[in-house]
Amino acid sequence: MSIKAAQILFDNDGYVINRIQSAGPGNVNIPEETVYEVGNYQSVGITRDIPDLSFDVEALSVNSELEGILTGVAPGSLGANQAIALADVVPIDILSPFKSGNGAFDIVRGIAIPELLLERASYRFGLRQNATQQFTLRGDTIRYIPGSPYKEVVANTDVGTEQAFSNTAIQYTEGSDNYFALNIRAVDTSTGNSKRLRFGDDFTNTSTGFTIVTPADFPSATYDEFHVVYGSAVAATYSQSVHNTTDPTAIRGRNIDVYVETAPSSGTLARWTTVQSFEANWSVQLEADEEFGSSVAVGRDFQVPEVTGSVAIRPEDPADLWTKIEQIANTPATEITGPLSPEALEVEVRLSDPDTGTVVKTFYIPDAVFTVPAVSARQQTKLDTTFSFRSESGNLTVYNGVKP
Repeated sequence: MSIKAAQILFDNDGYVINRIQSAGPGNVNIPEETVYEVGNYQSVGITRDIPDLSFDVEALSVNSELEGILTGVAPGSLGANQAIALADVVPIDILSPFKSGNGAFDIVRGIAIPELLLERASYRFGLRQNATQQFTLRGDTIRYIPGSPYKEVVANTDVGTEQAFSNTAIQYTEGSDNYFALNIRAVDTSTGNSKRLRFGDDFTNTSTGFTIVTPADFPSATYDEFHVVYGSAVAATYSQSVHNTTDPTAIRGRNIDVYVETAPSSGTLARWTTVQSFEANWSVQLEADEEFGSSVAVGRDFQVPEVTGSVAIRPEDPADLWTKIEQIANTPATEITGPLSPEALEVEVRLSDPDTGTVVKTFYIPDAVFTVPAVSARQQTKLDTTFSFRSESGNLTVYNGVKP
């Protein structure tokens, strides 16, 4: 016997991520330093610092709900054709319940990974491959729970009044502190602003609930709800119905179209033919805010995102290749194009449901600057040419449907 992938779920706020191919903490790095001293043949000990954790998920799901979660939109709340800017990411909490196995749906163990922030999103589409999307998030906390992990959203009531958990919580001890609430984030739903609360300074807790206190640096009245993660011996249950069966099983190249602006600032896009693959990558450099007296980061943020990608084509003939090169450089057909003459162009990639033809998701880059491609021929092989691009502003927007 062994633990099988079918027993492991990944949940955020009741939304079970669909079509997962692989997921979980990719790396838990705990900075360590061995301490030595003069006159001692042995080391004195090892000091450890705040962990650094990455969480990776690769999925075939092509709906926009995961991007919505990453930017603070509740599952099922996305509007038709709603825009989702990846730069608007917010911290999220991932629960990973383990089912008991043998076809049962009761949860016997679980992992809680709170306070994860998106660091990288990669979208890869091939001609005869399933469209995949991969996300890498970063945090500093992982808790192995001898029971079920839970997350609850609790309305902010009176300060000093215990706000109860739905289930009796299991204790986690670190040093002299006893945590029952493994993580609490205060959220202002009107603005999207939030704050990770400090144990002792901002809240106290017992096995039955938590209580907000009021130091000067935490104006609790400005937050209308708390997102609380904890573990409990009360077993949760995830039935088969938690898995989405209405979305496409997967999408292949025949259901994907790439459009590129015909000329800078024209607003007119033309579908590129002979496309073999498309890739887009959104990434940021996250910086953790740390402080004395805390074993976790107070928060994480970033400056400016970077967006890169590529479009690989197999041109029909020289005229087809030259037309695309002239388009990305905005060069007249009667003039020579060089490598230092690219222009910023809009790019759209539309993914359609293979059964209905409905556009389920659109990627939009407003200012993709393409690199004039190199051409490398090989005997007995058709010519494939890759057009790499970079967004001038670092902007990648996902639309839940078509771009209006």
